[in-house]
Amino acid sequence: MKKILLVGYNSYLANNIEFESDYIVNKIQRPFENDYSRYNDYDYVVNFCIQPEHFSSYLSEDEMIDLNIAKSITNKNTKLVFLSSRKVYGSNVELKYYSENDILHPFDFYSHNKVNIENKLKIIMPNQLLILRTSNIVGLPPKKNSPNFISWFDSELKKRKKVTVTIDKNAKKDFITKKYFQYVLKNLIENDATGIYNVGASFGITIKELMENLVSKERLFYEQKEDKGEQFILNCDKLHTVAKELTKEELLKECLNIKVYMENNLV
Repeated sequence: MKKILLVGYNSYLANNIEFESDYIVNKIQRPFENDYSRYNDYDYVVNFCIQPEHFSSYLSEDEMIDLNIAKSITNKNTKLVFLSSRKVYGSNVELKYYSENDILHPFDFYSHNKVNIENKLKIIMPNQLLILRTSNIVGLPPKKNSPNFISWFDSELKKRKKVTVTIDKNAKKDFITKKYFQYVLKNLIENDATGIYNVGASFGITIKELMENLVSKERLFYEQKEDKGEQFILNCDKLHTVAKELTKEELLKECLNIKVYMENNLV
């Protein structure tokens, strides 16, 4: 029976996640501060906490929540799950396929911080670390604003009753559903996984096709402000050895569910 600690249970990706009955799952809103030794009681510690500073400055070592957690873990059987990002691979207007062994090219505060944390965690706990480099995620919008695509989308629709797309509508990107992310996380834990895994769809979908499945066409407008859009697809062959692939049909079905939900909640 595995014992799991979810740190930041109110976060978008942790919200509504459910494990099988034979798991013991404890949830806390913020990291332990008074009794760091409590991390050692768990088989897996998953940190969902988002630091706003990630996006606007370079974090010092003391400011890295995941690093502070890792330093507190002395139990050699306790594993830490670090939620990284596909952004660590860089940004390119040409369609790129990224695998876990590719050279990293961070390009903004967020991606630089993710790379720095990855590298430091590998030194502290090289054999107890599970790094997930996730692609863009869609799901039902969060109740509170979050720094993700679907939160922006929901905010635009509520404020303006329309969504204006300013990036290249023909650009292809890798998108997964929130449900798929949670399914992958549970499967990796079930399989005692460690190492680095891309968590993506392994296929690209154009912004146009995605958006037209998320919102009614009469609410969708294109005002492209750049010549070409960033494009990427994650190679998830390694992931598919322990978890099934996400299909395009499943992705578009979830987009339709989101569309119906948001349209029904417009005032």
